[in-house]
Amino acid sequence: MKITSIGQRTLLFKASGTRFALAALSGALFYLAMKLTPVWWAAWLAPVPILLAAFDSGKSEARLLAWLAAGIGLASEVAYYWKTTGPFATIVITLLQILVWGFFVLRTRAVVTKSSGSTIIFAFPLLLAGMDTLVSFFSPHGTWGSYAYTQMDATPVIQVASLAGTPGIVFLVGLFASTVAVIIHKRMGINRPLLAYGLPLFLLLAALGYGLLRLTDQPQRATVKIGLTAIDDFIGKQTPPEKVEAVWRGYEKAVAQLANDGARIVILPEKIEAFALNDAERRKAELAELAKSQGVYLIAGVQLNDGERESNVSWTFNANGELVAEYHKRHMVPFLEGDLIPGHEDKHFEIDGKRYGLAICRDLIFADFGRNYARYGLSAMLAPAWDFYVDAWMATQVAALRGVEGGYAVARAGREGYLNASDRYGRVLARKRSDYLPGTRVVAEVTLESAKPTFYARFGNVFGWLCVAGAILTLLPRRRDSGGAEISDHVD
Repeated sequence: MKITSIGQRTLLFKASGTRFALAALSGALFYLAMKLTPVWWAAWLAPVPILLAAFDSGKSEARLLAWLAAGIGLASEVAYYWKTTGPFATIVITLLQILVWGFFVLRTRAVVTKSSGSTIIFAFPLLLAGMDTLVSFFSPHGTWGSYAYTQMDATPVIQVASLAGTPGIVFLVGLFASTVAVIIHKRMGINRPLLAYGLPLFLLLAALGYGLLRLTDQPQRATVKIGLTAIDDFIGKQTPPEKVEAVWRGYEKAVAQLANDGARIVILPEKIEAFALNDAERRKAELAELAKSQGVYLIAGVQLNDGERESNVSWTFNANGELVAEYHKRHMVPFLEGDLIPGHEDKHFEIDGKRYGLAICRDLIFADFGRNYARYGLSAMLAPAWDFYVDAWMATQVAALRGVEGGYAVARAGREGYLNASDRYGRVLARKRSDYLPGTRVVAEVTLESAKPTFYARFGNVFGWLCVAGAILTLLPRRRDSGGAEISDHVD
């Protein structure tokens, strides 16, 4: 391997053993960051070691190191994908993600090592945010897996989603890592260092300042108490009748207790039972009477089978026992719900001049779904759900970020997951694990914001598509710098 450089360079990363250690360190940090319960700060640091290793490696070695780091990191998700998608899909998804992360690292390496321009720091965050935009637009899984969700415990950071969606968060995290890596690699051997390092620092501080300022903007507003309850016991075709009735009586008791605790709206989970239309009418009448007797708005998720059409729906009853909305889930889980017919209509209703939207579980992993609802001027999104236990934290936080993007609270009742309510800033208002009979319940006092869609809701994913354009620019051939600027090129 031949190395040519102008200017003094550190020897710290020259040894192949050191570069391997850096890749392993990145992998360990990625592992923490990409878990279903991620460590937020690990996501900021994870790309730094592998970028440094790649900057001082040949192309082939850099590719292998990037794959190693990504492979270690993605190992945290293998068991989950294996359970939810099966062996073949798990292998395909994992390999694709490893290749994509290798592409990010190699492309950034090419830009940084062949130029000392003041804008090279932006290559890595543009690639990350651009890919995040494309995946969320084309993927049948929406935004699930976005690097943005690593930051859900860093509340000031995620406020940028109200301006730029998930690409905005991904860009910030990538910008920090890229800036640190380039500073260590280039030091002052970069054109206009004050601009090159000052602009990223300004953008990072501005975004954090915006987040902190947004979190302090809390004038007195109206609130509503929303009750959430779930019973994990499954009702299927083989479930004994006495068990079926025990589950429904459990829900009746929980609704009564929540109403007694002051809840005005009560949400039950997704697919409590699947039944034919005749049985559905009987259960619908019982739920209507329950809502009326307790004086609450009641939302319950069920599956309807009419012989030709099977639907995943939620019924919403007002305090008079009237059915005010029947919402059909829009986004089905591939394979698991392949026999169900998706809905095509948004559903929302008003209580005392405040508008509430309806969703079911997986709907809220799609940014355009949440953004479209925000344009109705929602105060809160109400969602029955059914999770997989291990993804409970992630599922609730994905839904909460839709609220940050759109400017509304999210209340979500998940079987085999969490009962969770968050405000328009993504802060948890109430959270409790679901459980088997007699189940669990929780009441959240939810602040009702005025109906003002965010910038992101009004103007869409403008920033994300600008990042796509910027990422494409990083793919164009680059001329080497001439003169005294530091240049590092590696020939395998």
